Amino acid sequence: MNSFERVVAALERRQPDRVPLVEWVVDERVMEAMLPGCDYFAFNDWLGLDNAGLNRSSWRRDNVEYVDREKGLFRDQWGVIRAFGPESSPYPVEGPIKTAEAIRAYEPPDPEAPGVLGQLPEVVARFKGKKAITAICRDSLFNPSHLRGVENYLMDFIDHPKLVHELIEKTLSYDLRVTERMVQAGVDVVVFGDDYADKNGPMMSPRHFREFVFPGLKRSVENAHRAGAYVVKHTDGNVMPILDMIIESGVDAINPLEPVAGMDIARIKRDYGDRVALIGNIDCGELLCMASPDDVRRVTRETIEAAAPGGGFCLSSSNSIHSSVKPENYMAMVETLRQYGQYPLAAREVPV
Repeated sequence: MNSFERVVAALERRQPDRVPLVEWVVDERVMEAMLPGCDYFAFNDWLGLDNAGLNRSSWRRDNVEYVDREKGLFRDQWGVIRAFGPESSPYPVEGPIKTAEAIRAYEPPDPEAPGVLGQLPEVVARFKGKKAITAICRDSLFNPSHLRGVENYLMDFIDHPKLVHELIEKTLSYDLRVTERMVQAGVDVVVFGDDYADKNGPMMSPRHFREFVFPGLKRSVENAHRAGAYVVKHTDGNVMPILDMIIESGVDAINPLEPVAGMDIARIKRDYGDRVALIGNIDCGELLCMASPDDVRRVTRETIEAAAPGGGFCLSSSNSIHSSVKPENYMAMVETLRQYGQYPLAAREVPV
């Protein structure tokens, strides 16, 4: 099997020749430390990742409209003010929609704009058919909540529910078309990256998730499938109270199953492994940043033993390989997969 075939087998809950290694983002400083002088393409091949993507947000520090260069503040195409920090993705600071009534006047960006695909054509030209081409897209929470501000938006669930639905429709009019364009350009796997939870639980009640978020997620999944892609739902945090609904939306895999948020991959494999593939879940906080390589090897092997039997599993970090990850720890994770991730698995494999 090549990398593309390996990832497809896992997403279809089949058993490939070995557990695939995937990552949506690897920080440039980590790449440079591990393979000096490399670019993303060279690093991807050298490390043996089974997927390839844009490896960053759609923003660069040299292509944005700054509102305060000294503080790193800029306005994105949605009108949201964001700030550059140490990681590859800038974070939202202030939304342009100050009142609920202003929702009706808001117009989303143009999904047909020439820059929407970014460097995707280069990724496709290099890796199509060899590795699974992945792209991070949006479903029904991040863009509307960033436009209003998360706190205001969640209060709108109670105070202005009709306007919430209107805003979701506006943002989906952009996001659904962008997803289609990316799949048409060669993306094999769409990763919907809106986070629904923190380590304590979802940001909204299951009832409100069902009313406001789930319909847009389901439409986004169906749209990506219709365009010809597999779908991974990425959300940090403890999503156990809404996990059944996430799976009900039709996703092919869930990620990253954050261990420090109580997402027990062995339990989820046991209870949901016949319905959805799993991608995760090596802790990119304390474990990959502060623990020893031996600790990383132990946890990685335990994760493989818990989640890999029978297939339907890809190994990844619990979010991304960000700038604080120790290069030697990431390499320990990768080397452990190489040692223990071949099928049939080691003798300690037990039936699920």
